Amino acid sequence: MVADRVGVSTAIVRFWLTPWERTDEHLPLSHIAEVIHIRGLFWDRISVESSGGLNPLMIPGLPKSVARYFVEHVRERINETAATPPPPARR
Repeated sequence: MVADRVGVSTAIVRFWLTPWERTDEHLPLSHIAEVIHIRGLFWDRISVESSGGLNPLMIPGLPKSVARYFVEHVRERINETAATPPPPARR
């Protein structure tokens, strides 16, 4: 899972022997409704839900520090885009 200025993307490889068979998903920052950090005993999971509510992006089996950093990073990006007002219309 990758978070950048555009949005959040995932590349899921189903089987390690066939890395060319993968599913790429992308969710723009404007469509992110919620980032959920699910804490486990050893590993954590992250779920990024869209405003439409269908098919959240999930990534399981993360080390705790990596999951915490990713969630903080995405929430910071969402807050940056929400805090920036649109430019006034020119007449």
